[in-house]
Amino acid sequence: MPPLTLPRAPSSATLNLLSNALRDLRIGGVAEGRRHASHQAQGRANKAKDGPGKRLGAKKSGGEYVVPGNILFRQRGTLWFPGENCFMGRDHTIHAGAPGYVRYYRDPARHPTHKFIGIALAKDQALPTPGNAARRRQLGMLAFPMLKPAAAASADPLTHDPSNPTSIRQVSNDARRKVVRRGRQGGEDTVVTLRPGYQYRQANHEIGRAGDRLEREAKARGRTTRVYPEFVPGDRFAAWRKRRLARARMAEQRVRRGKKAKK
Repeated sequence: MPPLTLPRAPSSATLNLLSNALRDLRIGGVAEGRRHASHQAQGRANKAKDGPGKRLGAKKSGGEYVVPGNILFRQRGTLWFPGENCFMGRDHTIHAGAPGYVRYYRDPARHPTHKFIGIALAKDQALPTPGNAARRRQLGMLAFPMLKPAAAASADPLTHDPSNPTSIRQVSNDARRKVVRRGRQGGEDTVVTLRPGYQYRQANHEIGRAGDRLEREAKARGRTTRVYPEFVPGDRFAAWRKRRLARARMAEQRVRRGKKAKK
């Protein structure tokens, strides 16, 4: 058996010569259409086009009229602080707390470097308001002098004018608490009583017997108001027979189910 011989690997010089010969036949990056990735290339997956940084800043200019709840300034952090008639939200957004005109100002009395946004209630009002100045009314109220009503001549309760005779009728509490309400045409009148809660209504036992009363009236005319006329309230013998038949029917059904299971 002849010995096994392995093919010899080409030398590095041969490989270099072959690479130089095929250099012109390679496809360049421009011909391939290669496109390198860049930041935010081809749109976004979860971010808005106008990010948070583009939505920040002043939303109302100085002197502009606003109503309560309007957004005055959006910020990250406290670049501006809420002044008079303003409040700050959880994300440091400053909102208007009263109807008025926007003012951007500083108040050295409160803080030497802080900048404030406030609402002036009047168009010519300047902020900050001095500490000793009179408080301006809010909610559109205006100062108006209160007029004292003329004192009415009080009559003596012990004197009686004979030209105006009066009659006093004494009514007992029991008679005052019961009111008779007229029923429908041909129906019975209803007696309602003053109950707790200051309301006139029937007693509970009377409301419960209303169905029996209507049934008696219908039977007097040869009719009935019951959905199941064969049911007689209070007939325990009929109820016992009905219950006995139901139990026998259930027992027969159990026997039939047992026979089907054995098959």
